[in-house]
Amino acid sequence: MRILREKFEELEELLLHHRRQLAQSTGVPFVRLVYRPEEEQECQRKQQTLARTLRKKGLAVEIVSCRGAIFAYYEQSGRLEQLFALEAEGTAGLTQNIARHGAQVLKERILQAARLLAGEGIILLTDVAFVYPYLELEPILDACTNEIRAPMALVFFYPAEEDAAGDLRFLGQRPSSYYRARPLV
Repeated sequence: MRILREKFEELEELLLHHRRQLAQSTGVPFVRLVYRPEEEQECQRKQQTLARTLRKKGLAVEIVSCRGAIFAYYEQSGRLEQLFALEAEGTAGLTQNIARHGAQVLKERILQAARLLAGEGIILLTDVAFVYPYLELEPILDACTNEIRAPMALVFFYPAEEDAAGDLRFLGQRPSSYYRARPLV
């Protein structure tokens, strides 16, 4: 993998000067910036710098954090303590229930950001590591495909490692199967 600084420089160039062409080869204006899990803090600093730079250049930026998306539904419905009790008991089907609600919350957050941008601007999907082990991003991104079109762009920051075969593994654990986003590796 290239160094993080190079990937962020390329990302900035894409977003400032080539955003309208992002969907040409993949059908979606999505970019996946891959970084090593141990680069999390540096990546977060660079995300903040990127957002400031884009805004200074006149682009609208919405940041959607995955942090808390898994349990947001239960917290909003006042059932978070009950959920933790059920999880401690190892209740069957609980993982699927958490995943279903977490995916819905995250999809709604992304689509809300898209509505705020009204077809023009950039969505930065951050804190992606917080969806593990409950969610996979692929179905959520697929659900947003027809709602996010160029010149809008969605960038997600993806902590992954390459395995011996050269394939990406999310957090070094789960194989990555989303192929439609433009990769910055």
